[in-house]
Order: sequence, then structure tokens, then C-alpha cells
Amino acid sequence: MRLLVRTVTALALSVGIAAPSTALAATAPFVSVTPTSGPAGSQFTINWSGFTSCRVITFTWAGTPLASGKPGTTGSVVATAPADAKPGTYAINATCAKETGLTRFTVTVTPTTTTTPPPTTGTTPPVVTTTPPAVTTTTPPVVTTTTSATTTPSATTPTTSTAESVTDEPKTDGGLTLNHTSIQPGDPLSASGTGCEPGHDVTLTSDGQLVGTAKADSGGAFTAPVEFTTIEAGRHTITASCGVQLTGVVDQAVTSSSGDYSSTLIVLVFFVLGGIVFVRFAY
Repeated sequence: MRLLVRTVTALALSVGIAAPSTALAATAPFVSVTPTSGPAGSQFTINWSGFTSCRVITFTWAGTPLASGKPGTTGSVVATAPADAKPGTYAINATCAKETGLTRFTVTVTPTTTTTPPPTTGTTPPVVTTTPPAVTTTTPPVVTTTTSATTTPSATTPTTSTAESVTDEPKTDGGLTLNHTSIQPGDPLSASGTGCEPGHDVTLTSDGQLVGTAKADSGGAFTAPVEFTTIEAGRHTITASCGVQLTGVVDQAVTSSSGDYSSTLIVLVFFVLGGIVFVRFAY
């Protein structure tokens, strides 16, 4: 009987001693986060305890690897919420072999900061009004040249009749120069020019008629004789075309003889007088 009591007591003591150890070993792992919420891309700390059956604790964010830590009685690791996470609550799972834990983190709406730029004060520049100076146009006086012609009948004295007197010198544009400003039929005339395109053919025209040709040298200069096909009294413009246009003017004077007119007049007078004498003696 005593032996039975001692055996039961020993078993009771064994059960009482082993029970706390079994209860401690059965404590479930614990996982938490600090803080429990924040915007996407923010950092938080994962805290745990009770993981002892593995070498590495793996933490996942909605099934995607997030962080890892060493097992032990307690521990923590810093993690970052995904930058593209939408607002909402996400599960964070901890796995250590067969031991698991669960906590949650809430992604909040990222606050929008609106910065209002300071008002810009513009300075309006003063208006500047410029009045152009008055332009005075002076009209040159009109010069009237009157030419009086006196005709004296003569059978032997030739007279020279020229175009109306020209009191101003011919002007050119500075690129074409004529060796004479006035010519009579048969007088030689030449034109010299500068400023042409080097090696360009030169064509001299007057009143639409060709009066000369030449070729510009390497410096753009030329000299060419000028020959008019028709003789007309007055001022004529000569144009040189050689890549550019040069102009010059020359006056033509026409010479005529009054001998033919005088002879005709004498013959006419002779026949008139002869007719008068014939009529007188006839009657």
C-alpha cells in the first residue's frame, strides 16, 4: 500500500514539473509592425518573438518577398512598403520552417502638397514715342532752253544744223564710261566698264539694237567699240549687260548741207522768171 502511494506521488510530481515546459513550448510565434500604417514607399519595423525552429525568418508582402530576419526569442527588422502599393490593408506573413506568423500594414493615401507661387509683379516699361523729323522736299527750278535758228539761203556756204543745245553733261551710273559725250556720224566711240562678273560676255545695246560686244577680264573690266546702225539726233542710252547692268549716255549730232536747198530754190526762181518773160513777149 505504501509503495502504491509513493508511486502515485512520484508520477504526480513528474506531471506537475513537465506541464509548464510543455505549455512554454506550445506558445505560438508573434509578429507585429510599427507603425501599422503609412503611405506607399514608407518604412516600418517588423517585430517578432517565439520563432526557434529555423535559421531564417522570411517575411512576405501579399505573397511577395519583403524582408528576412534571424530567429530567436525576439527580434526586429526594418522594411519598406512597395512604392506602387495602392491604398489599403496588406497581409505580412512570417515563415520559419513550420512556424508561421501574421500581421497587417495599411497603406494610406499620399498627401498632396500644393505650393502656390508668390504673385509676380510685372513692371510695364514706359512707352517711348519717337517723332521722325520733318522732311522738306525742295523742287528744283525748271530750266527752259530756247533755241533760235536762222536760215540764210546760200548756194556755196554749207551750214551745220545740230540738235537742240544741251547744257548738262551726260551722266552714267559710274560703271560704264564712254570716251566721248557727243559724236557726229563717222566719229569713233568706245565704252569701258568695271564691276562685271569676271570672264562674262558683255553685250552693248542702245534703243534695243546691238551696238557692241566684248568679254570681261578676270577683274571684271572691259573695253569695246560702239557702232550705231542708225543715226538719230539726240541723246542715246547705252546699256552693258555682263552679269550686271551698266549704263552710259551719248549725244548724237547730225550734219546737213543747205546747198541742195539753195540750188533748188535758184532753179525754181529761174523758171518763174523765164515764164513771166515768155508770157509778156507772147502777148
